[in-house]
Amino acid sequence: MHFDLINSYNEIDEENRLQSTQARRVEYLSTVESLEKYIFPGMKILDCGCGVGIYSLMYAKMGAEVIALDIVPKHINRLHELSVNENIPITPVVGNATDLSRFDSRKFDLTLCLGPLYHLISEKDQETCINECVRVTKKDGIIAFAYISPYSVFPCVIRGDTNRVSSELVEKIINDKKISSDDNLCFWTDNYYYTPDEIEAKLKLNNLDIIDHLATDGQSIAFQSVINNLDDKAFSVWMNYHRLTCRERSILGSSNHGLVIARKKC
Repeated sequence: MHFDLINSYNEIDEENRLQSTQARRVEYLSTVESLEKYIFPGMKILDCGCGVGIYSLMYAKMGAEVIALDIVPKHINRLHELSVNENIPITPVVGNATDLSRFDSRKFDLTLCLGPLYHLISEKDQETCINECVRVTKKDGIIAFAYISPYSVFPCVIRGDTNRVSSELVEKIINDKKISSDDNLCFWTDNYYYTPDEIEAKLKLNNLDIIDHLATDGQSIAFQSVINNLDDKAFSVWMNYHRLTCRERSILGSSNHGLVIARKKC
């Protein structure tokens, strides 16, 4: 699984994904806005599954002490290069979100898990990842978990390739909620999908209080052909619409990406 996942990310431009189009920017802007109230200079942040560090770099610039961990060496190498070029103090680490044993318990004020749960298809790995994120976070600290909803996936897949239209794929996504890289229906790599109710229930079992839950894409990916052609003024109106609707339960499941922000109880 790890080898396939690393190869999959080696083939895509993760560095620019969240800024590549206006529709993609909605996820980034929503994540930043929802977390801004928890950011302060000198705080300790673990960015677990950091990618190329779009959030790590921003928070380090704001004065946070950031450790950025990712399983893909290419991502960490690029993050190191960016941090050196921009003289931004970050500690980049190649590592697995299911093993944070290098970090002491209750070390971080904020832990970001904005990717690992997309790709952990075994319940054991999911629980280990969540437990580790909880363990390394301070009492009353904040943990942010991103997830993918099953209800958004099939439309996204067939928009890119109508040859993938099949009842089997629909049932795999909606009923099984996971696809492994060795499945003949696989369209990328190992993926796991959570409904909004399922991700909340799982996190509540892990010593966490849910304090925010939003659809970070909302309807932006579904209507990306429109969103990407909006001028700045019209995009600003769209973002206002998105902010007003992204926490509606009826929108959460239809969004490609969701974000749950939780507080560690003790």
